[in-house]
Amino acid sequence: MLRLTNIKKNYVMGEETVYALKGLDINFRKNEFVSVLGPSGCGKTTLLNIIGGLDKYTSGDLIIAGKSTKEFKDRDWDVYRNHRVGFVFQSYNLIPHQSVLGNVELALTIAGLSKTERVERARRALERVGLADKINKMPNQLSGGQCQRVAIARALVNEPEILLADEPTGALDTETSVQIMELIKEIAKERLVIMVTHNPELAERYSTRIIKLLDGNLLDDSNPYSVNQEKDEVEKSKNEIKNISKENAKMSSWTAFKLSLKNLLSKKRRTIMTIFAGSIGIIGISLVLSISYGVKGYVADMQNDMLSGSPITITQTTLDIKSLMNFATPEEKVEIIKDKGQVNIDTLVKTLVKRAETTENMMISNKIEKNFIDYLKAMPKEYLAAVVFDYGHDVTKNLYTEATFGGVGTQNMSLVAVQEIYTSILKQTEYKDYASFITSLNKAFAQSVNDKDYVETQYNILAGEVATKRDEIMIVLNKDRQISDLLLTQLGYYTQDEFLNIVDEATGKTYNKDIFKKQISYEDIMKKTFTYYPNDLVYNQQDKTTNIWEENFFRPFTYNATKTAAMDGKGVELKIVGIIEPKEEIKFGCLQSGFYYTEELSNYINEVNNNSEIVNFIKNENDKVYSMPTEDGIVEISRVKDNNIVIASQLGGIKYSYSYVLNEKTISSSGNLFGNDMYKSIMASMGMGSGASTLSELGGATVPSAISIYPSNFEDKELVLSYLDAWNDDSKEITVNNTTYAKADRELITYMDSLSIIMGMINSFINVITIALVGFTALSLVVSSVMIGIITYVSVMERVKEIGVIRSLGGRKKDVSFLFTAETFMIGLTSGVFGVAFTYFAGFIINIITKNAIQARIAILPIPVALIMILISVFLTFISGVTPSRSAAKKDPVVALRTE
Repeated sequence: MLRLTNIKKNYVMGEETVYALKGLDINFRKNEFVSVLGPSGCGKTTLLNIIGGLDKYTSGDLIIAGKSTKEFKDRDWDVYRNHRVGFVFQSYNLIPHQSVLGNVELALTIAGLSKTERVERARRALERVGLADKINKMPNQLSGGQCQRVAIARALVNEPEILLADEPTGALDTETSVQIMELIKEIAKERLVIMVTHNPELAERYSTRIIKLLDGNLLDDSNPYSVNQEKDEVEKSKNEIKNISKENAKMSSWTAFKLSLKNLLSKKRRTIMTIFAGSIGIIGISLVLSISYGVKGYVADMQNDMLSGSPITITQTTLDIKSLMNFATPEEKVEIIKDKGQVNIDTLVKTLVKRAETTENMMISNKIEKNFIDYLKAMPKEYLAAVVFDYGHDVTKNLYTEATFGGVGTQNMSLVAVQEIYTSILKQTEYKDYASFITSLNKAFAQSVNDKDYVETQYNILAGEVATKRDEIMIVLNKDRQISDLLLTQLGYYTQDEFLNIVDEATGKTYNKDIFKKQISYEDIMKKTFTYYPNDLVYNQQDKTTNIWEENFFRPFTYNATKTAAMDGKGVELKIVGIIEPKEEIKFGCLQSGFYYTEELSNYINEVNNNSEIVNFIKNENDKVYSMPTEDGIVEISRVKDNNIVIASQLGGIKYSYSYVLNEKTISSSGNLFGNDMYKSIMASMGMGSGASTLSELGGATVPSAISIYPSNFEDKELVLSYLDAWNDDSKEITVNNTTYAKADRELITYMDSLSIIMGMINSFINVITIALVGFTALSLVVSSVMIGIITYVSVMERVKEIGVIRSLGGRKKDVSFLFTAETFMIGLTSGVFGVAFTYFAGFIINIITKNAIQARIAILPIPVALIMILISVFLTFISGVTPSRSAAKKDPVVALRTE
């Protein structure tokens, strides 16, 4: 059944060749107990290893069941060892981190048997060798004889045709040796047993055939077996012979993982330290990415919050961002030549001129025309939350309400009159330094966003409802449910005494606590009413020769009784219908604290004032030059310039007119409506209300001076920007309301998206820092990878004998390599998971701190990024373990089995 034909084995050691076997011809029977005797170095173990397929012969042929092995590949030898041969070694060669049952199962696992069948057959093998009660013990819990019995059970579990025993009793006492030999003798009745021994007494006593070797040659054979007999036996047993090519020997991935896991668990401290060290790099990078994502998320949340507070704007005059960026870019350096004895002159004037030119070029004028307005109105509604068309109205001159002043009682006057009176009152007191604060810090009225639903997504309604109609006003409070005292002052909510009392309290003076208001009820604030009057009631052309216009601050309008009677019913009574405040989660709403009128009122202002006398005067008289007499002669001035007009004021019967050029004031009184001397003095000196008013402020503009676009969200914002960019695209024709506009028909429109610019710069800065920190912390990953490679190599050195055992049981080189690859995989996976888990824990602590400090979570590691970090950990440890794993696979199994 087994034949050696002229087998030679040579070992090349440097320049010297050692001839271990010198042409052996030996045939073996199917069932016999063969002992191989001879002195050390005679070739006994080499012969055994060649028969077992652990070592390859140099020449000759090993014939197994009539089949030559000359053409055998590694796979064939692996299958041969797994299915036909069982090994029993002198030093047992049990795997220390596997149980008794696990050691015996291993050969069956490599053979590919199911778990149930493996356990059953392993149990039977252990019962046969008398170890049924030791199956769950570890090798270090057994005696030497018990360990050898386990080795025999492992050799027999796959029911091999050949049992090879290399000094099976060499490490045992006499009594145990006898027990083992009796067991082997019993086994030899059913298969071929070849035993290498130095003990001739054991050989004589137990074996049925003794072969003696000397210096690699066959010295004696006590019971030779002829070639013809061997051929006859093969012929008779050909139906029983296994076909090697149809058999399998492959360690499953799960087995490799279990073996590696048990090895790691057997060295818990080292494994834990390795995992911790391997996770440091992952922790560093994950924390950097976590904070980076968190900060970006915080910035994104800020953008979402600020999206409504920083809309895309289009104004008649805007800033060219590209020019601004060029302005911020350092100029090209000029080569400086340092001559001895000469002072170089810096061309600062030239630099300033260039800067001035650049600054001037940074401003761009937009010519907003009706076709562009129509284009905006045709924008898909799903892109937008709201669009506000601001026509630049100054409603404070046309809005009238009641206000109370000392000595004169309650008067119905325009809001601008209230503001100017309070400003003038302060100028007459010791608080004159605060006079400018009244109008500089607050805009009394502004136009609201035209979408009720959009407003309600950001604001809580405290009283009433959101204003939507022409005659409705709403009040917006801040997050502390406050509105400024200066704003209430401008709108006539405070009397003169109450206002001065507020100033006294603020400046630390004695004040009247009884009239000092810290709160005002919804009912009191909402019961005040306002009336909007058209231009033809508010403005009157005072002198047709000089074309100076008066502004009428008080009701009733007395300058033209007939005109007043005709226009009096056209005022719009405005009522406060709602009070709202920002929702808790909204940091930057679309409306600031203040009073707001609706788009409906804005449209009405355009409609009613567009053909008013003062607006028509501006349109018709623009750029006309008038002659005006002065003490020095006749001066020609433009009374209307660039759609602006000079307006004189009529207040309390006192008229004011100004020279546009000379800035001279002439006061003429037609009576005093007020009886208070101090108030009269104020009125006579304040020069209030005069100056230039624009066509837009007067309600005469046909197109808006500013447009605010509120996208629904940041995704839709990109669609809005693309839509706006299409208007400026030379290659596109734009069709609006069935009218097509070529590029020549469209004025270039430059929009301002300051929020995206600022946030883009912030994100770029965050990216730079993130890349730098990740690059720095990545060094720890490299170090940990090298360390894991070293530890894997150490593990290979520690498990050399295990490698030999696996190879002797039929395990492939790939199986050995995968054994250590699985180990690095588990270390990498565990390191990655631990690193990510620690990152989440550290992030939790960081977020607790930042939540209290800035009301935000800045440590956020997205699940996909966490998974990527784990994969990176696995990949790097896998790479670091490739070289050690390959070196393990290449180890000679014969050498590996001899390693201690």
